[in-house]
Amino acid sequence: MTIVDTHCHIGLHKYEPVESLLYHMQKSGVDKAVFIQYGGNSNNKYMIDSMAAHPGQFQAAMIVKSSDDGSAIRKWSDQGIVGIRLPAASQAEGSDPLIQWRTAAELGLVVSAPSNPKALLGDHFSAVLKACPDLSIVIEHLAGIGQDQEAPFETFKQILDFSQYPNLTIKMPGFGEFCRVPLPFDPIPPLVDMTLEAFGPQRVMWGSDYPPVSGREGYDNSLRVPMDYLSKLSEDEQEWIFGKTALQVWKF
Repeated sequence: MTIVDTHCHIGLHKYEPVESLLYHMQKSGVDKAVFIQYGGNSNNKYMIDSMAAHPGQFQAAMIVKSSDDGSAIRKWSDQGIVGIRLPAASQAEGSDPLIQWRTAAELGLVVSAPSNPKALLGDHFSAVLKACPDLSIVIEHLAGIGQDQEAPFETFKQILDFSQYPNLTIKMPGFGEFCRVPLPFDPIPPLVDMTLEAFGPQRVMWGSDYPPVSGREGYDNSLRVPMDYLSKLSEDEQEWIFGKTALQVWKF
């Protein structure tokens, strides 16, 4: 099985350098990863340099300033970045608040969308879906559902209705994002099961959230616990969730 971590942050002035990520990947048996630019940093050069230093092992999602009219998106795309990080409620400054979404669609980029239920269910994201029906959008962090949801999970069920849009996929994080730490997690709410039932394994991808995950269950457990939990699935289904979906969406 090729394992791909679809949500990693690297940096020289915040978080950790790529060498630290590589250590954890090797220790945990992770083959490839996607750099997700951290908030507030629109200088994407370090991610590009890290990709060049390790050909074929990484892809990346840029961040641009809210004032960008698409010019910076094109510049970074020309340098090899295949994705952009746009919050679900993101609006550009200027006459066209959707210009960054439209530019991403034009260039065939992947959008990694940090979100929460309110933003996803809002009018702006609805406008994005109508304006860019073919744009590949990955909902981050299991829609930011967090640890506050309780059965019967009515808000989360509304989020899962987005599975009707074939251009949307969703990231399954380490379970420490929606379970109380420390380990062992007990109980584990059925959020992942619900997600798989709605989206199917071919539209779900694992992402560790390194290095913030180190303050929860740790990198290795962010992979091991979901793999143990989903061991009841077929080998093919597991391969999609932990690698094949990401390989396809992120254009490795």
